[in-house]
Amino acid sequence: MNRLGWVAIALVGVVVVGLAAYAVFAGVLIGSDVASYSSDGVTVSDLQYEDVLTRSEAAGYAVERVGSSGFHPDGIDELDAELGPEYEAFRVTFDHSETKRLWATFYAAEGTTVVTFFADDNPDEFTVDDLPPDEWLVDRLTLLFEMDEATAERYVEELKTDVRTSDPTEPGAGTPSIEIDEPVAFRATYDSLTAEATTVNATSSPGSGWHEREYYAADGKIGSIEFVLPRATVTHEADGYTYRVHVDYHGGVEVDAQTRASRTFAEDDVRAVFRHMFAEMGVPPDTIDHMQFEYRGSVW
Repeated sequence: MNRLGWVAIALVGVVVVGLAAYAVFAGVLIGSDVASYSSDGVTVSDLQYEDVLTRSEAAGYAVERVGSSGFHPDGIDELDAELGPEYEAFRVTFDHSETKRLWATFYAAEGTTVVTFFADDNPDEFTVDDLPPDEWLVDRLTLLFEMDEATAERYVEELKTDVRTSDPTEPGAGTPSIEIDEPVAFRATYDSLTAEATTVNATSSPGSGWHEREYYAADGKIGSIEFVLPRATVTHEADGYTYRVHVDYHGGVEVDAQTRASRTFAEDDVRAVFRHMFAEMGVPPDTIDHMQFEYRGSVW
């Protein structure tokens, strides 16, 4: 066989291998593709969170209590009563102005807090001038953490150095942050925001466990605290279909279901399964009638 013949055979082989690889990849995509329903969250009055979980386990459903990166502050009785004995503080924010603010996000497992700064009036390149005044920063840090002014000043200088030396094209350069490993003085922070505020707005996302309180004084917003309520996911699997009910301490409920994209997945059938689950869990079955469903036929 001449040289051109061998080249032709080689090219055909490359094409065949390429097509086979593509076919395998396509098969993986198709095999892993799922169709799903998800609902909005609703709040069920007087729903007994622990009783729902007990009944769910008795019915044979898998129950997973879901945590967060935050921590449970000890000794704040009013929050224990309102948010549950296992709520977690997730983030505290302080607003210096309408455009400048500080976020402190807690990572209890790592023993650290990530403090991030935002300047909405300068979206292109964050500079030291975009930070609030040093006095305000030191005051907020000594309130939020168990640290003295000298330690707070060192953190502020570290932050300013990072801002000056960072590459403005790097991801996250527009929202500089520092890690602080000092103990969080949550009680002092909570008491300060509560005492200073003239208005407190509370919002929740039913079923997710997310709860936020925004604190306002006469001249505008001064800060907020984000909490995660006790929450759990109750799962039922049957014949290749997975049904999940998400429930939180405030009686929030939301649901989702999924199966392979190639299978029949009628909304009426899905609602019927959740209606049965609710009855066994101790959730009023007609709760499902008040939920709006969104369908996705594929994840691709």
